Amino acid sequence: MSTVEPQTILPGTWVYGAEPPDADDPTELFHEASRLYPNVVDGGTVGASLLTRSPELRASASRAVRRRTGLAAVRLPEPAPVRGSLDRLVGARRSTREYADAPLQLAQLSTLLRTSYGATGSLGRQPLRAVPSGGALYPLELYVAAQRVEELERALYHYDPLRGVLEHVRPLESDELEGLTPYDDLLLPSAAVTMISAVFWRSRFKYGQRAYRFALLEAGHVAQSFLLAATALRLASCPVGGFYDRRVDAFLGIDGLYEASLYLLPVGASDP
Repeated sequence: MSTVEPQTILPGTWVYGAEPPDADDPTELFHEASRLYPNVVDGGTVGASLLTRSPELRASASRAVRRRTGLAAVRLPEPAPVRGSLDRLVGARRSTREYADAPLQLAQLSTLLRTSYGATGSLGRQPLRAVPSGGALYPLELYVAAQRVEELERALYHYDPLRGVLEHVRPLESDELEGLTPYDDLLLPSAAVTMISAVFWRSRFKYGQRAYRFALLEAGHVAQSFLLAATALRLASCPVGGFYDRRVDAFLGIDGLYEASLYLLPVGASDP
């Protein structure tokens, strides 16, 4: 009776299907570059001392939002009430790709935006928002591609959480969302798509390369709050991380370097 020698399974082969990544793999290099070590200071983290010395810089940092002067703005109404225990909402949250033809109510959109990234109070002169943010620097920006929202023109808007308004960036053509992701059915049938971007230097001047991690974490905080609010309002939503970055950047009119797209959150009425 012959026996078969057991094969040696190399570390990482179950995950990678072959040899683990090379030592100069870009993701490995980034993760190493953004680590924290005792007594090792990132040379790019100069902002903490600047913030301590400069009242003007502290005041500027407390107004962490793009201001598009001259754009028409729509004031958001009082949010629609959010009901339900956290336990129920977490248990009921599901990614849903099917949307009804009914439009989204503006009060519902107001709830989604304010629950996910709206101003919720202040600490002295520092406005605070619905999610934690490293150093309260709030590097994220939220845009809304409104396709079917009551009281809103079909257009691309920018959310200003400190003023509680949607700034009208430009009209939205009927086919502009096509081709932004490999899966058009995730975006096209939705009533609106909230698009999250990050202005990295808003955090990086203080936290160096670690700031990139902070921006990604913050986008996750925003998305989860958005999705739980959608669940409470009985809306359908499915977060989209697989998209063509350069196309979404161009759609938003951002450069992809100073400011870059991170996450897409389509939402709409539930299909009964």
